[in-house]
Amino acid sequence: MSEKVCLCKGITKETIVDAIKNGANSVEAVKDATGATTGFCHGGRCKSTIEKLIEENK
Repeated sequence: MSEKVCLCKGITKETIVDAIKNGANSVEAVKDATGATTGFCHGGRCKSTIEKLIEENK
């Protein structure tokens, strides 16, 4: 089971990395592809992790 990055929406690291590999090259693009950052905290808990994953998976 992959770790959850977006806790509010239950979105996993694997889902986010897949979106990045499919062209999501910004937090906004990851949001559009996965729904991450659209939960209760509006990315307060996951945005920095998503930015790091984008950097690591370019």
